[in-house]
Amino acid sequence: MKFPYRWRCCSNKFSFQNTRMKTWRQRNMIAAVLLLCVVGALCSDDMETPACGSSYEAECLTPADYLNPSAPISKELAVGKKLIISLEGLSGSPVCHWIRGEDRVMTARNGSQSMVTAPLSETDSGEYTLTCDSNNAAMFSTTVILHVMKRPTKPQLMLDGVDVSDDSPLFKCVSEGFPKPTIQWSGNKDGEQSLKGSDRKTESKILSSKYYNRGMMCCATNAEGQECSQLYDYDLQSSVMNKDEASTVTLSEGQSLLLRCRVNGYSLRSPVWEKGGKQLDARTLSCKPEEEEEMCIKNDSHYAARMAYLSIRSVREEHSGTYTCTSTNKNSKSVYVHVSGGLPTYNNMMVLKVCSLLLLLAWL
Repeated sequence: MKFPYRWRCCSNKFSFQNTRMKTWRQRNMIAAVLLLCVVGALCSDDMETPACGSSYEAECLTPADYLNPSAPISKELAVGKKLIISLEGLSGSPVCHWIRGEDRVMTARNGSQSMVTAPLSETDSGEYTLTCDSNNAAMFSTTVILHVMKRPTKPQLMLDGVDVSDDSPLFKCVSEGFPKPTIQWSGNKDGEQSLKGSDRKTESKILSSKYYNRGMMCCATNAEGQECSQLYDYDLQSSVMNKDEASTVTLSEGQSLLLRCRVNGYSLRSPVWEKGGKQLDARTLSCKPEEEEEMCIKNDSHYAARMAYLSIRSVREEHSGTYTCTSTNKNSKSVYVHVSGGLPTYNNMMVLKVCSLLLLLAWL
């Protein structure tokens, strides 16, 4: 049965309006989801602390388990975690204080079930006193020794002793952590370690001539884990990349970069570095002692090896690009360096996942 033209026209108009209404609702829903995501990302660090027993964000201390301790309570937790002091199991409605020295850091009163610290750092390590009173009478007082543990930072690997004439430079490897890390050099070679007046930072130096014909790595280790950095070494005797020569290096902002290329030949000059097709002048960019150069180049020789180092103490995104080293016999090798920004936190990653799901539902 055919409808009159006027009916069909009205029907089409009604369908068009429904489509416009649906699109308008979808746009409003997507806008609302995006606003929610922005607010969630900004506030994610203040998300509700998980209950006692959770391990990815917090550790729990239950004083009811230590009412008559014979020694101070020792508590270890990683940097960035919160400490939840649970008052469950204590009779009545006690008023409890978390004290460091003479300062009351936190107080729980009026039936509160817990006290929660901010995310902890190494400086929060130390001795605390936990006291609880009920009806103006002391229930208990105990000492808590807090150990905030930190995984070693990725070592900063750089050159040192660059101003000593007729001597090869030193490799210097620096890392921080708690407990303070120990540093080991590849090949089980011994370096000279010092604490530099810090109970968290370790610095170690070793002669670069011990590695004049091979790559090198230094690793920092403590009870929380291990982090390593390496010298990216390129042998220009051949223009073919060896299996242990990296064609791509990925770093995060603030990490160090140390490249070296080398060729054998007493009559040869040191190779030359360039970035993006532009030669890097070894004289203008020469490494200087105790100076925080953005980028520097150091030429060196040991036996028949002629070497050129390229060092960046703290990389930024603009240091990304292709670095090529060329010898006088025209052999060359290249490495692409990619510098990324900081990694998202766990909470922000969760917010992004939830936002993606909400956007998908809104579109459907």
